[in-house]
Amino acid sequence: MSFSKMTFNTNGGMGRACVYNRGCNFRCKGCAYKLKPVPFFKELEQELDLEAVESTLKRLAPKRVHFLGGEPTSNPLLPELARYAHEELGALTKIGHTNGSGRIPEYIDEAAFSIKAYTSSIHEEYTGLPNGTVLRNFMDAHTRGISVSASTVLIPGVVDPKEVGNVAEFVGGVDRSIHFHITAYIPVPGVPYAAPNAKELGEACSAAMKHVDIVTCRALSQDDFLGLKSCDGPYKSLQVA
Repeated sequence: MSFSKMTFNTNGGMGRACVYNRGCNFRCKGCAYKLKPVPFFKELEQELDLEAVESTLKRLAPKRVHFLGGEPTSNPLLPELARYAHEELGALTKIGHTNGSGRIPEYIDEAAFSIKAYTSSIHEEYTGLPNGTVLRNFMDAHTRGISVSASTVLIPGVVDPKEVGNVAEFVGGVDRSIHFHITAYIPVPGVPYAAPNAKELGEACSAAMKHVDIVTCRALSQDDFLGLKSCDGPYKSLQVA
């Protein structure tokens, strides 16, 4: 198995390297990455082996190394790369986003979980897979001292404000201080879901705030989402491999 690309961000002295995995084991019907242009998928044809990634990281000497995807935990090379970044480079390591299907490996300091739904039937209908393992891996990571955060996508008629509240209740049951983020669904062509309106987003935030102490939310347009990495700020980065 290999990795697809690497980027580096030096804004504000951040020194963050991102390593991207190939592919995802979920089949989320409304996945926002379906909005990416064809060149995004073509770049995934590149293959970076472990030696190439470690060599690039050594050259960059980043303060932080984030693992992204696809689904980072599905790559069997992740544990060794996390060890290298953490132990040999002294970098803070983070799973930048995970669907929770795989156990967070050793040498990971932080992990951001995207929990699609708490109700198993909703999760399976939307992703193609049940969520029992997802919930167990989230609890396991927190128990092991990994700094976890959680997010979910508000999708009217699928993951509605009530279901967002269910996810938040689960997260709060693990630890009320865990940061919980709500992302407004961005319509994907050919998928019969609409973006939530301000009222629905407000209801979702209110439902979540009953169970966790820190709730944030964000609503992006398609143009906003596609332009995140080209604008100034924490997401701006250059491809380095």
